[in-house]
Amino acid sequence: MNWDAVAGAFSLLTILPFKPLERERGRIFAHFPFVGLVIGVILAMLAANEALAPPVRILTVLVAWIVITGGLHLDGVGDFCDGVLSTAPPQRRLEIMRDPQSGTWAVVGLVVVLLAKWALLQDITPFLLIVPPVLGRLAMVFAAYSFPYARSEGMGSLFREGLGRREVLVAIGQSVLFILPAILLFGSRPLLALVLTPVLVLVLGNWTASRLGGGLTGDVYGAMCELTEIMCLLCLTV
Repeated sequence: MNWDAVAGAFSLLTILPFKPLERERGRIFAHFPFVGLVIGVILAMLAANEALAPPVRILTVLVAWIVITGGLHLDGVGDFCDGVLSTAPPQRRLEIMRDPQSGTWAVVGLVVVLLAKWALLQDITPFLLIVPPVLGRLAMVFAAYSFPYARSEGMGSLFREGLGRREVLVAIGQSVLFILPAILLFGSRPLLALVLTPVLVLVLGNWTASRLGGGLTGDVYGAMCELTEIMCLLCLTV
């Protein structure tokens, strides 16, 4: 395992004090699922703490889920909703997504995402909380590899440099390995989440790319992560 790339993945996706990777940043995508595993283990431990009342425990898990990522993916959800759901032309949608001010769609999208997670966390088995963060970050790898970048510059474009088939295969292998215990213990529900992850990326990615002039952005990757996590929670609880 390339520990420089691992540190770069943690530096980008979490608030943990790791050194960012300076060259061939696309290599960090291979280790996105490992970042998800660490996040999932933390969430599972918090969810298993029976010293807290259930509502407090769920709130603790949800807040930790946000804090450890620095709200990075939620920021993507807000920009995604403001821009992609706008009735403006594609180029104007890209400009809206760069605007630091949040519009109505951003607020609505963030409220829906947080409420969905809150509701779906009510009855989930703590151990299964490993699955959504892993597959959410795998979805980001699929999205970055499968679709062109919508802008000629930007953080997402910068970090795609060096992303190739090898990184995707490593990310897939890690994801399968990390959620295999959940599949063996709980059967088809984690497996269904794994199978649906590339389907969600393909469907949502094609629709979003059509709205943004043929490509995706870093904000879309973040939104993909959040929506995949919700999809996983649905598979694991419904």
